[in-house]
Amino acid sequence: MTSTSHAIAVVLLTTCRASMVRAVRSVYLQQFDGDPQHIHLLIGVDCDPHRQLDELMAILAPERPPHVTISIINPGYSTSRRHGGVHTSHYGGSLRSVLTLLADSEIVTYLDDDDWFKENHCARILHAIEGKKWAYTYSIYADGNTAQELCVDEIESVGVGRGIYAQKFGGFVRPTGLAINKMELLHLVHLWSCSPFASGDGEDRLVFDKLRTEPYGCTDVATVCCSLDPKDGNHELRMQFIRSRGIDYQVGVKVDSTR
Repeated sequence: MTSTSHAIAVVLLTTCRASMVRAVRSVYLQQFDGDPQHIHLLIGVDCDPHRQLDELMAILAPERPPHVTISIINPGYSTSRRHGGVHTSHYGGSLRSVLTLLADSEIVTYLDDDDWFKENHCARILHAIEGKKWAYTYSIYADGNTAQELCVDEIESVGVGRGIYAQKFGGFVRPTGLAINKMELLHLVHLWSCSPFASGDGEDRLVFDKLRTEPYGCTDVATVCCSLDPKDGNHELRMQFIRSRGIDYQVGVKVDSTR
């Protein structure tokens, strides 16, 4: 792997909701053995309906540690068909593709603005992707309103040939928790902008379908927290699994849901 100034890049898409603060802070808090590794955090603004970006960055900019470089890409319009753009993905349009290419690192990991990393995520994913084209980590179902961690997802984002999507899709890994070597996988980066469904989602399935035949690694631990949303079509399935683990949890209305 050629040398760049950043060991890893984090691509974060946002609609400038308040949860972005928690997501960005989780990048700031990444821990490494020895000196901190340089992280390139790319924040892509799909839209800013409540004009909150400046307010959020006023909070976050003074907290930025020296080993984290931030690039904010705000074109002033949405590239997503959902918000008037031309790309079929409702969740960021072309931004994941664009930011992946802009990243000052061969290794790119992804983070939704309502999710967050555990402190060991970047270190673990960098180790897992060594000598591979992509890598993933397991994830934790969480309450995005309260940041309560519930349990490890053992049914959905569990890798190639595993979980409830094994037969239909060959498995699955959600974008938060996924890392790629973009120079090895340039041929699929454009797929982040494409949706196979009228609902505007599923770009992650297009990407995973190509990834699953490529050499990969796994951290073998859960290092990302993923917010539950009652409006998601799989919500009840997730709740059944959580209850099966003996967890008595009642989810409320998700603040700033994009569904």
